[in-house]
Amino acid sequence: MRYVLLLLILLITAAPAAAQDADRYANLPQSVTLQGFPRVGFPSALIEVTIYGGFDSTDSAAFWAENGTRLIERAQAGEIRIVFVPLAGRGSLPGGRAAARAAICVADQGAFWRYHDLLFAWQAEFGAQAYQDQRLLDGALALGIERGRFTSCVSSTGPDTILESATGSASSSSVSALPHVMINSAPTLTDAASLEFVIDLEVQRASEQMDLQLTPQPETTDEAGDVITYAPLSGESVPPPIEITLPDGWAFAYDALVLQDIDALRPVPFALYQGPVTGGTGTIVLLWGFPNLVIANPFAGGGIQPDVWADGTRLLRLAIVEQGCNVGTDLRRIYRVGTVEAVGTQFAAVDCPELADTRGWFAGVRQFNANYIFYAFAEPIGAMNTAEAELQAILNTVVFLPPPTPAPAGE
Repeated sequence: MRYVLLLLILLITAAPAAAQDADRYANLPQSVTLQGFPRVGFPSALIEVTIYGGFDSTDSAAFWAENGTRLIERAQAGEIRIVFVPLAGRGSLPGGRAAARAAICVADQGAFWRYHDLLFAWQAEFGAQAYQDQRLLDGALALGIERGRFTSCVSSTGPDTILESATGSASSSSVSALPHVMINSAPTLTDAASLEFVIDLEVQRASEQMDLQLTPQPETTDEAGDVITYAPLSGESVPPPIEITLPDGWAFAYDALVLQDIDALRPVPFALYQGPVTGGTGTIVLLWGFPNLVIANPFAGGGIQPDVWADGTRLLRLAIVEQGCNVGTDLRRIYRVGTVEAVGTQFAAVDCPELADTRGWFAGVRQFNANYIFYAFAEPIGAMNTAEAELQAILNTVVFLPPPTPAPAGE
């Protein structure tokens, strides 16, 4: 279970989650690549599926009809991100370039993927008349697109620049026929069975790499500065040695978790902060005062060095997310807590047995010889599209204080 959040139910009365949109893309982050190509999926996904397609291509529409639902399910599970590279002039239907330009312009307002589905549906419904100018406009407006922004974009050269980038990308990737699909920059067959096989293989490889980072010969250490640890009893309220400024409406609670860690049963103190953010409820969990778990390499020279990033990844799965969730994490990144540089990564937990999908990030730091890891996330999952800056603003207020009664590990 997601231990921290279950204890939260007893400690803090949470605000009700916002109702989820019926739109199948509603809880998926949407963005664009550096080249301007639309992308959907969690940033923590380690697998990227790139689709070179055209709205004038009936084969592209058939591919999406066969595989789109399953690809979206895997994006919702945090396994993949999907990138669409819009090409024009390679299919048999007229109006493909106008459709691609319109799709690029609705992407500016976060509606590309719904419009993308609509354009492909029009192929079957209207055939060669699918992409009339008025229909392209009416379809965009039906999705809630702001008319002025849309028409201004369509009349500009911005979409053409992106289409030129798409043509260049297709040339460099030796795209000959549409659709052309690449998984992590490697081309693959486009039938459903081949896609599933290759994605499953990439998911397995990513999981094995994560296991290699976390499992070999673990041992706790109090080296590297005599790390200070705490061993409170479960239910004992131990405030962390920090100062933090919470917005109006936020509440806090302190407790201790007893976790079955890799090497021992261990109590870990935590602080939990929760309150309203734009679009939902934000949560910050602080785990602190725990020993480092290091990976001992018998073939490496020198002393053993603790890694707060590895601790954060381990404790994410052990204490923060519910067992049975599909959990995805990104690469190591640098964050900020107060005025201190911290190390962490983004994460997503979806398809959990009992609790809502969520995504966020963690940031770990050692101050005054004590370890701290902050986990920041929001529910519903779509709230993170706007809440990330609000949560970071709270973390910016953190001030670390010297521990009042240090207890070196091993006492």
